[in-house]
Amino acid sequence: MKHYWQKSILAFGLAMQFSPLLIGQVRLSVEEAVNLALHKNPAIKASALAVRRNQQLLGAARNVPNPDLTFDSPTGVFYTIGIQQSFRFPTVYGRQYQQQQQQILLSQKEQVITANDLKYRTHTIYYAIQSAEAYQWQLLSQDSVYAQISQAAQRNFDAGIIDKLALLYAQTQAAEVKNQVRVAGLQVASQKKQLEILTGISLSTSLFTPLVKLTSPALDTSNIVQNPAVQVAQQWENVTQKAVEVERANAMPSFMVGYYNQGTQEASLGFRWRAGISLPLWAGQYKSRINAAQTEQQIARQNTEVQKQTVSSALQQAQDDLILSTNSLTFYETVALGQADAIISTARRFFENGQTDYTNFLRTTNDAYAIKLRYLEALQNYNQAVLAIHYLTGNL
Repeated sequence: MKHYWQKSILAFGLAMQFSPLLIGQVRLSVEEAVNLALHKNPAIKASALAVRRNQQLLGAARNVPNPDLTFDSPTGVFYTIGIQQSFRFPTVYGRQYQQQQQQILLSQKEQVITANDLKYRTHTIYYAIQSAEAYQWQLLSQDSVYAQISQAAQRNFDAGIIDKLALLYAQTQAAEVKNQVRVAGLQVASQKKQLEILTGISLSTSLFTPLVKLTSPALDTSNIVQNPAVQVAQQWENVTQKAVEVERANAMPSFMVGYYNQGTQEASLGFRWRAGISLPLWAGQYKSRINAAQTEQQIARQNTEVQKQTVSSALQQAQDDLILSTNSLTFYETVALGQADAIISTARRFFENGQTDYTNFLRTTNDAYAIKLRYLEALQNYNQAVLAIHYLTGNL
């Protein structure tokens, strides 16, 4: 009889499946979560508006000063109307237009940064939910066994079969696992709330895809040129280059043409027109602005190098993390998980046959379950390293 109830306890606990009910629930993939976040996020909308604003400013890049309309009495005898229009050197307008085009490209690349950051946040939270759920289900499978063991230990203690120490140990182990299950559930709920903020929808009826091992990316540090932040820095160099060209064009003469009647009313039309040129005699001020624009360009180049170094360092760290976590996963997948299953199976067989007591069974299986939990942590670290590499190379 003793062996019978021990077998019944383990058969019930280990066979329990904690699959959620699918009725009324919808599976949400990470791609769908990302699309929802991109559609709802105000930062994405703001970056799109920034692009539109720069596109709208393109029409003002060839801005011509407003004409001067006058009404005066040149001779003191009668009033006459005059008009004067000034123009910059034609090159100025072309350079300003080109600079605004580069500004549009800059805002578009900044929009890519915003989207890349949002994708990374969404992926990170989604994978955190997957890991927390996997951790929770693993603990639940252990909790089902330990709860049954604790209840059986209480009955055997009441019957005088085991001592108080064995009872307390069984109850403590069961309570510890139950507390871990509760903490894991809180972590799942917390991560879901974060994802709800990003997606703007309720996830109470959503199911998430199971935790799986992501495909390992190629390890190549040259991929930093695809990083959105590096591309923005490089594009800012293009903008500053056009700014230098604009300042150089501003040092060219400007022109003026107008209509004035400075003579009598009988003066011929030809003598009423005037034209002029504005000479850039104060070369110092133009040179200062050109030098300042060139310095700004040099700053942009240095910032690009800083950004490359920052991304390169982060990418190297992510690749090192990937190598370490890959080695760890290989150990668990080829050695540790198989041993953990063997330990649980053997301990179960010994317990069912009365060859081991509560304390030894719980201590042995607890170590084996801990291996399974550490495997899930290693898998989460691996996936996070893969995600970081995709983020840093702009491949999310």
